[in-house]
Amino acid sequence: MTSDALLKVLVVEDDAVDRLAIRRAIGKRAEVDDAHDGPSALNLLAAHRYDVALLDYFLPGDTGLAVFSKLREQQPDLPVIFLSGMGSEEVVLDAMKAGASDYLSKSAVEERDRLWRSVRSVIETSRLRREAERNRARLQLAVEAAGAGTWELDLSWGQFRGDARFRELFGLDEQETWTADQVRARLTPDGIARLDEALASNTVAVQLQLLGEPSRWVDLRGRHEPDARRVFGTAIDLTQVKNEEARASSLRERLMGIASHDLKNPLSAVLQASALLAQSPRLETREKRYVNHIRTSAERMTHLIVQLLDLTRVRLGGGLPLEKKKTRLDDAVRQVADELKMANPERTMALQLDELELDGDPDRLQQVASNLLGNALKHSPPDTSVAVNLRREGSAVVLEVTNLGNPIPPDKQATIFEPFVQYGENRPRDGLGLGLYISREIVRAHGGTLQVTSSPDGGTAFTARLPLPQ
Repeated sequence: MTSDALLKVLVVEDDAVDRLAIRRAIGKRAEVDDAHDGPSALNLLAAHRYDVALLDYFLPGDTGLAVFSKLREQQPDLPVIFLSGMGSEEVVLDAMKAGASDYLSKSAVEERDRLWRSVRSVIETSRLRREAERNRARLQLAVEAAGAGTWELDLSWGQFRGDARFRELFGLDEQETWTADQVRARLTPDGIARLDEALASNTVAVQLQLLGEPSRWVDLRGRHEPDARRVFGTAIDLTQVKNEEARASSLRERLMGIASHDLKNPLSAVLQASALLAQSPRLETREKRYVNHIRTSAERMTHLIVQLLDLTRVRLGGGLPLEKKKTRLDDAVRQVADELKMANPERTMALQLDELELDGDPDRLQQVASNLLGNALKHSPPDTSVAVNLRREGSAVVLEVTNLGNPIPPDKQATIFEPFVQYGENRPRDGLGLGLYISREIVRAHGGTLQVTSSPDGGTAFTARLPLPQ
């Protein structure tokens, strides 16, 4: 608030005694100018700017309400306190309806500091209102500059309100309110789940994909009001940003695919050369060890390149190529287990494999089994056994691999099948973190699902479900 020494008060009162009483009530706490009628008040207002006006409700020759209207024309934000010696509820109601900041009986002027408290109160209220209006104007400019829409959601009634931009972004009908279901109906299933999750939190920050072609995206931001009954926020068109991200991602993945493909030929040459060198009788023991290092490093690089090529195929929409044929899945899993047993002779695996045949790509299915069994061995203590179970459940084949390593936290389980995600103590040496992602995509390509469960008591189990031929 402005300091008291700078406050200017305009008193519009025809009675000299009442003017004197008002001056005494204010004292030296403000500068006071007084006028005995409407025209003289307007003349003063034309020459000065006042912080508050004290206006007699009953003025001779002109009503207080008429003078009030003229004062407001000259200084629209001027707070006005009506004074009257003949107060009634009707007078008070008329004054407040007209837009008065306060109303006092003239008898209250004689009360200690009553008038001054009212003056201070209406000036502070007026200041806060002006500040709020300025902030609202700044916000509106920022919203318009960002091309954003504004919205609010009444949680009690489940109804959205929004401006024209919000309506345009969501493709809603032109009306005042929309139900939450009407807004959800514009979203993809994933978008609906994201919106509901965001609204359940204190701060809304979510990117939503809308139904329709071409695909559109909206960034929704908002906060709950203190009473938690209403959420308000902004909505911004994110379509162009998402399209740019998709184009950049596609370019990166194409370049990665091209680079990976072109690396296969020189690596094949290295593998073939190292295999030939390893057979040479002229090599000494140390030289053979070097050749073996070259071969194993090249094999590891080949494995990583194959994973990158698989990632590129999936992310660019082509999907993983499958060469399906009648496959004995139990034989494929047993072969993988035997190979891993040779590489890890100190470990034990408990196999329970039913004889099951399905239409599938044997090499790809062995890739899944190798990833699941290899991870189970890697992430479990050496003195524990890995359980491998292959069985039929209804019209599906179920491959379940369980280990007794440290449980995977729930938040990690939600992302463990994403590309480049690694978990566990050995993760810095685990390669690219693509094994589980590619395994899931192989299972999906066969029409199945790959899931994980993990707990301290039951261990960690990866379960692949593959449909049997009808």
